[in-house]
Amino acid sequence: MHVIKRDGTRVLFNPDKIVTAINKAMVSTYGAIYESETAEEIADLIGSRGVDMTVEEIQDLVEGYLMKSEYPEVARSYILYRDKRSKERVRKSKLVKAVMRRTEAVAVENSNANVDEKSFSGREKEASADVQKIIALDYTLSPKVSNAHKNMLLYQHDLEKTNIGMHNCLFVDFEKVFTDGFTTRNGDIRPPASFSSACQQMAVIFQCQSQVQFGGVGTVHCDYDLSPFVKKSFKKHIKNYFTDVEDMSEKRAEVIMKEYEEEFGEICLDNKNFGGRISEKAYNYAVKQLEREGKQSAEAFYHNLNTLESRAGSQVPFTSINFGRDTSTEGKLVQKWMLNASIAGVGKHHLTPIFPISIFQYKSGVNAEPGTPGYEQKQHAIESLSKRIYPNFVNCDYSQAFEDENDPDTYFATMGCRTMLGPDRFSNSNRVGRGNLTPNTMILPKLGIEYGICLGKRKEPDLDGFWKAFEDLLRLCEQGLLERFDIMVNQPPEAAPFMYKNGTMKDAQKCRMSNYEALKHGSLAMGYIGIAEMCQALFGKNHAEDEEVHKFALSVVKRINEYAKEASERNDLNFSCYATPAEGLCHTAAKALRKQYGEIPNVTDREFLTNSHHVPVWHKVDIFEKLAIEAPFCKYPTGGCITYVELDTTFIKNTKAIEQVIDYAFKELDIPYLAINFPIDACLDCGYQGEFNDACPECGSTDIQQLRRVTGYLTGNYKTAFNKGKQAEVEARVKHS
Repeated sequence: MHVIKRDGTRVLFNPDKIVTAINKAMVSTYGAIYESETAEEIADLIGSRGVDMTVEEIQDLVEGYLMKSEYPEVARSYILYRDKRSKERVRKSKLVKAVMRRTEAVAVENSNANVDEKSFSGREKEASADVQKIIALDYTLSPKVSNAHKNMLLYQHDLEKTNIGMHNCLFVDFEKVFTDGFTTRNGDIRPPASFSSACQQMAVIFQCQSQVQFGGVGTVHCDYDLSPFVKKSFKKHIKNYFTDVEDMSEKRAEVIMKEYEEEFGEICLDNKNFGGRISEKAYNYAVKQLEREGKQSAEAFYHNLNTLESRAGSQVPFTSINFGRDTSTEGKLVQKWMLNASIAGVGKHHLTPIFPISIFQYKSGVNAEPGTPGYEQKQHAIESLSKRIYPNFVNCDYSQAFEDENDPDTYFATMGCRTMLGPDRFSNSNRVGRGNLTPNTMILPKLGIEYGICLGKRKEPDLDGFWKAFEDLLRLCEQGLLERFDIMVNQPPEAAPFMYKNGTMKDAQKCRMSNYEALKHGSLAMGYIGIAEMCQALFGKNHAEDEEVHKFALSVVKRINEYAKEASERNDLNFSCYATPAEGLCHTAAKALRKQYGEIPNVTDREFLTNSHHVPVWHKVDIFEKLAIEAPFCKYPTGGCITYVELDTTFIKNTKAIEQVIDYAFKELDIPYLAINFPIDACLDCGYQGEFNDACPECGSTDIQQLRRVTGYLTGNYKTAFNKGKQAEVEARVKHS
């Protein structure tokens, strides 16, 4: 007699296995084995049949015999045990399948366009991520939160990071690290003594920090961070003039420089007092050398950030640099060098840099208007934008900016995608050393479908039902964020030694047994996606098509903002409303909703959902109408939002028109963060750049990089790097004329 196993193999019947299973059920029921003869009798009865049977058939017989015996309670224990083992087998099978589809690269999804999922490390990363996701949903998160994710109601971003308690993004405290130096696992670095070494160290710090978090890493004020080292380099070049040109000893040069400073003040670019020992020749020599150093260092910085593959899947650090507010001579030089490096491009064909995402900090009285100290830098930034898409512009006059004019660490700044930081309950408006800990995103089109008119179940939307379900969803979002936060704060500081030893995060060095003292400064983001599809499902129109629908949509986002404030008070933490930059989610959610509800016109019939509160990319509006529709929403997502306009390459050459768009968005509409999109195509054979389709107009090559913005950042060829949803979204984008 043979037993046919679940994998189809045949083995000899072994009655001892039946005896063991029944005895385990006896122990589970009574705490002891009462009559082992019962188990042996059942095993003999099954064995006496003398015919081959499957495992499932044998288990069915065991259950039947136990139910007829003196111990029916044991049958129930046996059934529960069998069910448990069955679930374990399913779980193991699910894990194996998840790993194999990734390791064999048959499930390339490009959920993050910055990850090469076909590479060795990319396949390993994605396989590991799938395992961690299953564990997080089945074991770590509460059933309510887990089921909401599975049902595509509340999405857990970077779910695979849940179990290890990693956080999202950070504005690094560069002043501290540059003052103290920093340590890594294999060495320590002295504080920089020149602009070139500061640029090199900033790139390395970005790289090291990116490995202890899963999101972006940035600086609130690149110009303030680096300008002290412009001074150091200038003094170094003055000294080099004495030692190299006048053939003086280092000691003698240092004496002369010290005497000069005692009599005439600090040796710096603004001090042109040639009455002392430092001559005009020395000054001009130092300026020339400084310009050379600045140009080379900024270009090296850009090349480093586009080639330092510090994460699995050939990912480079997701970096953002904010600048524009430092009006000192040195600060303006930093801005000039960074913008020139952006314009120069990277590599042999001078292609548009993907990183860092540069962001120009627009401020009235500082750089916004002609005659202000930084207006020339604003013009330079627009010149760079017109060629490279970057920099984006952030509005430091924004009504929710929460700035202290006397403290640059509070200046309004953003991560490239859109993350902004509202006030901190524990450090006022400080932004340095803080970040977004994790977002949860509410899939609003699902509520729209359930309570709207789109399924034909009702002629008018059930708004009472919608608001009740929405309040339940808000509470669930709060719970999901608190569950993630609880895991994060209970990690030991040793899990992220670079961050906690070097103090890149605010109060990191206060952390001992838990990370609460540092993480309490971060924000917990209540995100949302698909306002347009939600409205379409509810009313048959989206918020760009009807004024009343627009008011309703606005009330939904306003309520998220209000609830975030309530949750902040309730939990003494920083909750924020967040206009989610859905990259992979835009496709994942659309696909899931279509499977649940079928194809619904302008709701689930595309491969993507519309990001946050944006006007649908296919909706034809002009520039100013697009800005005006989205502007009222921007008051509420203080955890982050972005506003785009899509332009063609002829419009983008009109820099005066671009300036008018920026000024209108910021001064008239109070939009916090603005980006301009336009196509950038480049031939990878001859280097020709412009806007073209399948072949280079210069050499005919089809080896083309078609650069497009994903959510807040750029990536390589969108036709190969983007997921299916984002590709469809790019194809559907209309130009705003």
